[in-house]
Amino acid sequence: MGKKLTINDIAKMAGVSRQTISRVLNNKEEVSEGTRKQVLRIIEEHGFQPSLQARSMVTRKTNTIALLLPDIKNPFFAEIVYGIERTLRANNMNLFLFTTDEDVEHEVSCIKLAQNYNVDGMILCSPRLDDANLRKMITKISPIVLLNRDLEAEGVSSVMVDAKQGGYTAAKYLIEQGHSRIGIIVGPPLASSSAKRLDGYKKALQEYGISIDEDLIVSVEVGDEGVHKLTQQLIRRNVTAITTYNDISAAYVIQACRDLNVEVPDDISVVGFDGIVLSQVMTPSLTTMALPLFEIGDTIANILLRMIKGSDGIERLTTVYPLLKEGNSTKSISLSY
Repeated sequence: MGKKLTINDIAKMAGVSRQTISRVLNNKEEVSEGTRKQVLRIIEEHGFQPSLQARSMVTRKTNTIALLLPDIKNPFFAEIVYGIERTLRANNMNLFLFTTDEDVEHEVSCIKLAQNYNVDGMILCSPRLDDANLRKMITKISPIVLLNRDLEAEGVSSVMVDAKQGGYTAAKYLIEQGHSRIGIIVGPPLASSSAKRLDGYKKALQEYGISIDEDLIVSVEVGDEGVHKLTQQLIRRNVTAITTYNDISAAYVIQACRDLNVEVPDDISVVGFDGIVLSQVMTPSLTTMALPLFEIGDTIANILLRMIKGSDGIERLTTVYPLLKEGNSTKSISLSY
């Protein structure tokens, strides 16, 4: 296999300068029609494809966005990515996807790699990297849109789910169905959304005069592997309902209940968070705090595109509010508070 052709090679074949080849590739007007046709003929004959680096040297743009996520396996992110990709594709932008498995060192290396690729902007969901180091890392990549994280910095905008309101509404719904022994499974402690869901849960209990029992508050570190064990703990503590940090964890809760011969919703009511497609096809269908996931992706991409173009009036913070979507995983019981 021969070596890959470069702009310099095409320039030599055409007997013109490298700058002329770049002007043709970028459809600039400062080239005669005869020269343009000659260059395009040579490009077609040799199947030449200019590299992103070569284009960026002239345009200072790569038409490429970096997207960094902690976990692509989670359908929550998959549906958001779909919205992002569709919008970027419609605007002739490419997407580099990085996943970190919530590993801080890998996250840092991914951000550095995106910088080396000279991306035009970045979409970042970073639940683990602390504010000081995040500020340090993102100064060399701008603009940036953060998902579920708010950071006041130049060239940064944020799209946040109101996790506190979601946690409050989920707990309030269960209380009004008669539950007072409500367990909550929250995500990794360092994730701000976990703390806010818990704040909303506690606010609802306090409003209804229900004592907060710390034994009914449990959390996972990474992933959903520990949810089964945590569900067993909560059942032993006589909960009648469990609210979770996402729909996947709610599915694990329902599976754990089956394994323990505990019926959902007859014995335990379960509420999820996110509203992924899976939540409505599982058995029983899940009551969840639903989010417009595709639309969130579309919103993120459009904000970033406007920032790249230098548009005015871009909000620093965009808030998305979850809405309760009832399924068959919850049931009213006799009031006990």
